[in-house]
This record gives sequence, C-alpha cells and structure tokens, in this order.
Amino acid sequence: MSGLRSDRARRMALTCVVDGGDLVATDLVTAAGADTAWEAVTSGALGEPLAQRAAMLDLAAVERRAKESSARFVIPGDDEWPSCLEDLRRCPAVQRRGGVPIGLWLRGPGHLVAMMERSVAVVGSRAATNYGSGVATDFAADLADQGVTIVSGGAFGIDAAAHRGALAVRGPTVAVLANGVDVPYPRGNGRLFDWIAKDHLLVSELPPGTTPTRVRFLARNRLIAALSWGTLVVEAALRSGARNTASWALGCGRSLIAVPGAVHSTMSTDGSANPAPVTPGASTKAPANPTVRLAVKPSKASRRRNASVGAGDYD
Repeated sequence: MSGLRSDRARRMALTCVVDGGDLVATDLVTAAGADTAWEAVTSGALGEPLAQRAAMLDLAAVERRAKESSARFVIPGDDEWPSCLEDLRRCPAVQRRGGVPIGLWLRGPGHLVAMMERSVAVVGSRAATNYGSGVATDFAADLADQGVTIVSGGAFGIDAAAHRGALAVRGPTVAVLANGVDVPYPRGNGRLFDWIAKDHLLVSELPPGTTPTRVRFLARNRLIAALSWGTLVVEAALRSGARNTASWALGCGRSLIAVPGAVHSTMSTDGSANPAPVTPGASTKAPANPTVRLAVKPSKASRRRNASVGAGDYD
C-alpha cells in the first residue's frame, strides 16, 4: 500500500502493520517521523514480512471497521493525546518492548487526557484470590469515588475487580487492551467491556479487529504504567504481567504501590514498619523520582458499598 498523504494516515497504517512497542519502529517514528518510518516499512528496510503486510493492508477496510465500532484514532498533537506518554522516550526497553505509541485507538465517550489528569493503575493476578479481588475492588471504589480514574487491563482477576470497583461508585475507569477496542478479550468480560465503552473508555495501540498475543500484552503494560500517575499492584506472581507493569511504572518515574497481606485486618496498620504508606485519595501527581510504597487498608465505606455490588452486574 502506498500513497498515504497525511501523517495521521501513515501512523494509522503503521499501527496495522507493526506490533505495538516494536522498538525499531517506535524509535524511527520518534526520531524521523511517520513518513520515514512508513517508507522504511514499505521498502523492506525493516524486513520483508513487514513489507508484505504493508502491501496487503486495506486501510479503508480498517477505517470502516473503526466506524462500525465507534472507534477513533488519535495521534501526537491531538487534543486527546496524553503528554505523559512522552515519558516512555526515556524508559529502557523491557523484554524488547518500548517506545512512545505511534497512535492510539479509542472507543467510548471519555476524553483520554481529561481522564488521565488524576489516574491510578490497579493491576495484579488473573488467578486472584477472593481476598485480592476484594482489596482491588475496595481501593478502586475509594479512589474512583474521589474522581480518580482507575486504569487497568480488562483481564480476569484483579483487573476486572478494579474496573468493577470504579463502576460500583459510578466513577471513571479506562481499560487498556492488548487487542482491538472492538474485540472482547477475554470473552467472559464482554459485558464489562460494553459497560466501559458505553460510559468510559477503551484504549489500544492496535487497530480494530486485532487479537491479543503474549508480546502484545507485554507492550500494552507500558501504556497502563505511562498513562497513570501511580500503579497499585495487588497479588502478582514472580513472573507476572503485573510485575512487568511495575517495572514500566518505575521506569516512567511513577509511584509504585504494593498491597501487603491482610489489609482488612485490624492487625494491619500503617505503623513505623511500613515505609511511606499512602491512603486512597492521596495525591496522584507523578513524583520527580519513582518510589515504592505500601498501601494501607481502604475505608470501611468502600467495603460496605462493594458488598452490595455483585460481579455479575458487569460481566
């Protein structure tokens, strides 16, 4: 495919051909622009597989699918482009992924920049315990009740619990996906995605119709970290995606907050043994230097609210 006349069209085409977080492509776009990057792709300078994908691309079909799913495409310089993503320029690569996204696909009425002004990512295990899910829901509800946007990845477990916590108090939430904004993955969270798209926002650097892969999940994690002013980790295995997100949060200079055990217990306090504890509703402005903190327990009010909201309400 050739003859793309605008920067927006070239960036859109690149998102259809190059996987999110491809270091060579993102660095080339940042350094030389989308025109040069697209020329490198179509000429085969970035490899024959990418050149073949570019030749087969039907950008008009992509645009039609985006219109059918009410998706929109934003690029640097647009009103909805968050400047905080520029922090990814100085982040070292994590598992060979990195860089500022070439563009973002959005679905939903939320305004991305406005929603990110006060935002916290809540991430953790897909195989969450009841305790972990409850903690994620409680913290998300407390923060969203104060107007803080809850950012997560829409997965089973902690992600879904965090989104539900925000929805339970009618607070703002954003799901950052490793697939197209019109693709419900996992399918079991389809109603949750519909709810978020109806009133809030779905975000992806991949075009509509794209399915997820392991590499795309790893690339997606950097967006969750960079878009948010802090990341709260609830239950994460040693080699989990949540820990990958935590690495990106520190690389972007964001606060990293970890939940200790049994925060609902009266035996869990914010005493001197806990370094720099933070409470729900604390400042979400990005610090000059990244910090790692322990979270203290959420309020009783959030636990009472969430007790009346079942998981089936949103998925």
